[in-house]
Amino acid sequence: MEVYPIEHKGLILNIITDYDLTFKELRLLLDKLMEEEAFGPGGSEPGDGCFYDIVIDEWKYIVDVQGYEVVVYRKIPEEEEIS
Repeated sequence: MEVYPIEHKGLILNIITDYDLTFKELRLLLDKLMEEEAFGPGGSEPGDGCFYDIVIDEWKYIVDVQGYEVVVYRKIPEEEEIS
């Protein structure tokens, strides 16, 4: 997996993934995680690991947030079941 540092709305985050995500889908994904309060006070601490299923434009992203690191494990069509 590759690590991509990114600044988004004042936060410095590390995106860890094997997927080739566009800037648009990455920003939408981070916005959804911010709505879930995944970062900052009340968010997960390093080592906690908190999984989220985020749906954007008919795609489901399975992500793990640990502090300010976002690991994108899966990107599948929304209707597909996870095996």
